[in-house]
Amino acid sequence: MSVHQSAIHAPQSEWADLLRQRALGTQISHDLGNLLDRYRRHSDFYRDRIGMADSWVQVPPLEKNQLHDLPVDATTPTQEARTSGTSGFQVTIHNNRREREFRRALLYRPQLFYDLPQSVTQVVFVDGRWCADAQTKPKEFTYAGRHYRTWFVGASAEPAAVLNLLVTLRPQLIRGIASGIVRFIHESSRSLQHIGARIIGPGGEFLTNEWRTLMQEAFGAQVLDRYGSTETGAIAWQCPHCHRYHANSDEIILEAEPGGLIATPLFISSQPLLRYRLGDIITFDNDKPECPVQLPTIKIQMARRDDWIIDGAGRQVSPLSFQFEQVPHLTAWRLHQLSDGSLHLYFDAEKPEITAGLLDQHLAASVPNRPRRITAGIWKLDRPGKFKRISSDFTLSVNHAGAGTGKPV
Repeated sequence: MSVHQSAIHAPQSEWADLLRQRALGTQISHDLGNLLDRYRRHSDFYRDRIGMADSWVQVPPLEKNQLHDLPVDATTPTQEARTSGTSGFQVTIHNNRREREFRRALLYRPQLFYDLPQSVTQVVFVDGRWCADAQTKPKEFTYAGRHYRTWFVGASAEPAAVLNLLVTLRPQLIRGIASGIVRFIHESSRSLQHIGARIIGPGGEFLTNEWRTLMQEAFGAQVLDRYGSTETGAIAWQCPHCHRYHANSDEIILEAEPGGLIATPLFISSQPLLRYRLGDIITFDNDKPECPVQLPTIKIQMARRDDWIIDGAGRQVSPLSFQFEQVPHLTAWRLHQLSDGSLHLYFDAEKPEITAGLLDQHLAASVPNRPRRITAGIWKLDRPGKFKRISSDFTLSVNHAGAGTGKPV
């Protein structure tokens, strides 16, 4: 097998073709020794971290709480993004413009193999409560000869507004936050097959069989899941041919360790991550499917998953609808809904006296008409915190199964 470097080094106009060719070709190997030398040259941080290690696995995994010590190469301007990760601990990453554009190319890689027209209308569920309407100017993007027109809706947007947008646009592709799509289906309480969507592409959360079935039955469309993280970009995607999850192993070195997934994205140089511990539990398939896509396949055993929160009107609030990343000075948070429906938000912050009031405002807007309490200091959950930053002991009886419970459907 030949050794390849990231496709980001090719001209941008060639990214889609190269990512397609690599997916259909022989599995790629990486020269791990040369990669260690590249990280040593990046900064004193990695030179000290790698030390005298002469093998990849001798380098200790990079943990979330060490990211703030990682120097950023400011040769080209970078843009930062914050995420609550999978445990509520805030993480800030930096990428330059080229890296951000390549992230999108890798995110769109599955669509190279979708049955879509040359002009694609898509609606994407994102964080927040805002909802576009049909008159909103779409975000436009051309990739691999297909022109995409994109409208965005918040995971906690009013279902009637989302339905009106979908009926008007009749998108071929609906993708984004899985729990946001599920919440919309529950709130709509009707068949959505008349919208005519061809593919539903959820992401951001572990997709259960129940959620998959719900989406398939509601839209009458193929459900093709996506798996990734803010820190590393797109990791794997469900194939329309074999229906397994193909790993983007040519662009991200993945190590399925007993202590959780370790990832090294090769296309990031401004703030490179060497053996970054994500912690999700995955396994590589031993057998190879009959599929034109030759990328290795994985099974996602356990990944990011939170409970639902229920607002005062009995409506579900998507676990990924909170926008606490916008709150300055916040370093960590965890949210719990008690059995009486009240909310308790725990947080750590550099300036707690400022942060507490802002968190209270965000929580009141996200989950209206529920009593709430804000407490400085992170609550130590009695369940695996890695997979649950939002937990609930609250249950609400409703007419359709699972839609009103704080527990995951």
